[in-house]
Amino acid sequence: MIHLLKDPFERASMPFVDFLIKHRFSASQLTLIAFFGTILASILIYLEIWIIGSCLFLIFSLFDALDGSLARRHNTAKPIGAFFDSVMDRFSDSAILFAIIFYAFKVENRGLFLLGLLALIASLITSYIKAKAENFLEFGSIGLLQRPERILIIFLMLLFHQYLLFGIPLLIIGLWILVIGGYITICQRLYSAYQKFNQQSLP
Repeated sequence: MIHLLKDPFERASMPFVDFLIKHRFSASQLTLIAFFGTILASILIYLEIWIIGSCLFLIFSLFDALDGSLARRHNTAKPIGAFFDSVMDRFSDSAILFAIIFYAFKVENRGLFLLGLLALIASLITSYIKAKAENFLEFGSIGLLQRPERILIIFLMLLFHQYLLFGIPLLIIGLWILVIGGYITICQRLYSAYQKFNQQSLP
């Protein structure tokens, strides 16, 4: 899966991270830039400016992936930074899916509206399970669709929204993938958490 490319991505991005450090950017600033950039991308998607909106969404999502690298590189990594980044990630994930939901409402497409809601719920619950489980045990990266996979799917389905596959718009297909993959991931994480809690309770 895409999240396995995290280490190669961090190594490849080091020159850019060093450039940001040299120009006095902080990890929190990168987090905020990524958040407001995603808000802008979401507005463009709602306004049906699909290509620019989808490309900005991908660019600022990649930007967001650099804040942790910058904090570690600059020896400024702190729990409050990780907490702030996680919260803003949830806002960003919600914003782009809300844009799709509001677009569906605008064009009166009930199927698209429902899929958008289901995808939003799956995204939030997936993240919540990990956050809650990590209060009690080592959890790690578990599941079929994690955040990097969701970002790539959203980018592709927005960029190629008008194309058809078997007569179905790719926007609809992408949302179905997010919904089905999201709830599979929820089940995987719940089962993994159940196993880990049981192991902890053994004498």
